[in-house]
Amino acid sequence: MDFIQNLYIVAPINYIMKKLILPKNKLKKLYLEKGFTTFQIAKKLDCCQATIWKRLKELNIKSRLPGVKRVNISKKKLNELYLKKKLSTWKIEKETGIPRSTIHRKLREFNLPTRNLATANTLYPKKDFNGDLLEKAYLIGFRIGDLRVRKPNKGGKTICVACGTTIPEQILLIKQLFEKYGRVWVKKTKIGKINIEAFLNTSFEFLLGKEIPPKILENRKLFFSFLAGFIDAEGSIKVYRNMARFSLGNYDKNTLIKIYQCLNKFNIECKKPLVDKRKGKRNNEGYKYNSNYWHFGINKKEELLKFLSEISPYIKHKNKIKDLNIAIENIKLRSMKNG
Repeated sequence: MDFIQNLYIVAPINYIMKKLILPKNKLKKLYLEKGFTTFQIAKKLDCCQATIWKRLKELNIKSRLPGVKRVNISKKKLNELYLKKKLSTWKIEKETGIPRSTIHRKLREFNLPTRNLATANTLYPKKDFNGDLLEKAYLIGFRIGDLRVRKPNKGGKTICVACGTTIPEQILLIKQLFEKYGRVWVKKTKIGKINIEAFLNTSFEFLLGKEIPPKILENRKLFFSFLAGFIDAEGSIKVYRNMARFSLGNYDKNTLIKIYQCLNKFNIECKKPLVDKRKGKRNNEGYKYNSNYWHFGINKKEELLKFLSEISPYIKHKNKIKDLNIAIENIKLRSMKNG
């Protein structure tokens, strides 16, 4: 009795109050249902472990065997927390008080699929490509024209799409193309160049290669959507000396030949690709060309008008849309002058 009286005199008021008001149902829930250890309960209630052991004894709550915990979490609850809400096992432990090791054991018992390391460590959510074939064709064309695409880790789940340019409209377009699917990072360099990189999931693996899929070359709509993407990346629609012209250049001769052949197949006459700048020649900035640079174009106004009408629904680049409309207006005015 003297010991208890001394305890009340020495102990802080909040400690006494928590000791006295610890109800049986709360202690049973923490210890038996949620499987908290006496250390965890003491920490949660801001008291010492001895107090918890004493209260368990007073309430005739049998202690668990060493290493054994009764965990009352259903498959439905674990499925909701882990798979639907995508909480980590760390967060589930914090929310439920159930140790991570127990959470992992329950996931195995309930046959719930566990996330791999790449998925678990994903900081930013990624969405699957929507499957639209015209959009897919456009993205492939844009990729071949001006995008660097890589998979940083062979067994990873991230596809990185990057580009560097001095044209703000190009950055804006790339951002619009990919921000609905994943995180997009933009940074301006000291020399005025803007770098952009999008982080996508593996549904965009179709961008890893640089070959034109055969289906695109066989289908008229898919082809012109693809070509619009290529043009938005590095095509040119301009009016020179009061004459609208179109030209497309690239280091990949085979790609340009396939485009040239396809245009003729769809009844649009154009010039055959030729070498524009030879390997070893220096450009205006003093850099040497590592290989031959090829290009071809369309100059005849009747053929150019047919061509521009075909690609018009698929062009997305703000500057190219403006140039395309100016070129069409130029052709119409020239035609009117010629009766």
